[in-house]
Amino acid sequence: MGTLVDFANELKGRLDIVDVIGGYVQLKRAGTNWKGLCPFHREKTPSFMVSQTKQIFHCFGCHAGGDVFHFVELIEHIEWKDAVRLLAERHGVRMPEFRSGRADHSKDIRKNLYEINEIACNYFNKILTKALQDSNHPITRYLTQRYLDHDCIAKFRLGLASDEWTALLDHLRHAGYDPESAAAAGVVLRHPEKGSFYDRFRSRLIFPICDNLGRPVAFGARVYLPDTGADQPKYINSPETELYKKGQYLYGFHLAKESIARQGAAILVEGYFDVIRAHQHGFTNAVASCGTALTPDQAATLRRLCDKVIFVYDGDEAGQKAMLRGCEVLLEHDFVISVVVLPDNHDPDSYLLEFGAEHFQKQLDSSRDFYDFFLDTALAKFGVQSVQAKVQVFNFLRPILCKVSNAIALHAYLARTAQVLGTTEAALQRELIKGSRPAATSPVAFVAAQTPPAPKQERYLLRLCIENEDMQFPILERIQPDWLTHPIVKKWYTICRDRLLDGLSLSWDDIWELCTDQTSEDAQFLRALAVEEMEPVDFITPEALENVAARLQRAAILRELEQLKEMCRSLYPNEPDGGEWEKYIGEIGAKLNQLKRATSACRPSPLIWRNNALK
Repeated sequence: MGTLVDFANELKGRLDIVDVIGGYVQLKRAGTNWKGLCPFHREKTPSFMVSQTKQIFHCFGCHAGGDVFHFVELIEHIEWKDAVRLLAERHGVRMPEFRSGRADHSKDIRKNLYEINEIACNYFNKILTKALQDSNHPITRYLTQRYLDHDCIAKFRLGLASDEWTALLDHLRHAGYDPESAAAAGVVLRHPEKGSFYDRFRSRLIFPICDNLGRPVAFGARVYLPDTGADQPKYINSPETELYKKGQYLYGFHLAKESIARQGAAILVEGYFDVIRAHQHGFTNAVASCGTALTPDQAATLRRLCDKVIFVYDGDEAGQKAMLRGCEVLLEHDFVISVVVLPDNHDPDSYLLEFGAEHFQKQLDSSRDFYDFFLDTALAKFGVQSVQAKVQVFNFLRPILCKVSNAIALHAYLARTAQVLGTTEAALQRELIKGSRPAATSPVAFVAAQTPPAPKQERYLLRLCIENEDMQFPILERIQPDWLTHPIVKKWYTICRDRLLDGLSLSWDDIWELCTDQTSEDAQFLRALAVEEMEPVDFITPEALENVAARLQRAAILRELEQLKEMCRSLYPNEPDGGEWEKYIGEIGAKLNQLKRATSACRPSPLIWRNNALK
């Protein structure tokens, strides 16, 4: 085996992109391609295409696309090398160790951080395992009171930080990692005055926060000693690092993602213990937002696997506010949202402990539509006894109403609200419009909207040139690049022409090698061309090609003729006669003769061109 690129190319040859993407996205056959809802943006009509023959994917909505490795990069939020490693492991292919030909400082830093977090996670878990052998150890008593068994501890890789100031730091030093790297990973701190380093977590129960592949990227830590001072926060978390951004990961997602995809729904809870208890009782599609309000990144992660979310948050005011903000985010991604309201003073952890899985399942089965819950919450909070109270109710609901994209659902919610407030739906609609702001258009969408599509004849011609080896030279000999109108088609047609004239091969693989920036406008156009449903490339005959060539030439001559006429009009606005005018008339006559010859070669339009014939 040579380089990593060589290994990746060999691995790609063993993979089927449809099988890989089908593990994340529900795909259906669409002609020669496969189609599904794009996992990278919200949409209701499928625009995500996968080509089994070309082993690429392309979304006509957000323009994401590339090969199987790039898909895994995007879907798993990992780098290219990690995508190669992940696919190799999943398909039982051993990946050799490769040395990079040039130093990549950024990747070396991330590699060190992953290693430090993994060592720290194993270290914390080892300390906990040893402590649990002592029935009188405070952590043993604490976890016994919380009814956490060894299976849960092992599954979630829980750990224990000792009360020593430099225990982890010394362990990492012994493993060959300097304090600065440990600080970059967020597991140690530097004293602001002395400059010395010490452990961030001491005398705490440790909850590893993992990425989608199960690698520890951060830690949450809870006090467990009963005599912990009131000035100590109950929970502390790792800071943001090169690996960890708050709001990017969901706690327990790496363990829950298969269950979420299988059930088409996720249970969203607030805390670490809520997730662990839910999994302990069989609700393995439960995840938590790691102590922050739900973020767009977390919602997008869930949307790739499911379209339904059930909130099971604490019923207090803080929990309601977190749910309200979470609903705003989820509505942006077209989720079906419901809410479970647990009895007072209960969270999922305590409720499952007291009542068990069967009662918790009944709570899930009887979950309420999110809007009904918040409408009742607003009515209980403000009432409807005065005009001001009614305005407060509507203002409380406005943020989530503004996010409802489905017109039928919005009508139902407004009608329900108008009824309880004693007003009209039209009045609420006016208030909603008054408070809304137009959504910003993304740069990609703006560019896509402003760039006119290439004529179908030209698109098919370029694809024919790439895919039909027998027709490549006849096409390039007969059709001149200047006859084409679309700049990207003309550019890549010229590239194809030059390659063939230089004796080089021409295929989609050659095109992908030449188009290295997968986010460029050229790459988006070429991927769309490759997966577009068209007539087979072997459909066209030499006679049909001559017809196409004649039509393209005819259109090109007409454009030149119009340019000459425009030149005459600008030079001779009063239609004077003279030598210059006669010269232009002669050129026009010559072009007309060329036009007649070109037109005479035209035959009845084949089916492929019938709807797009050049005039």
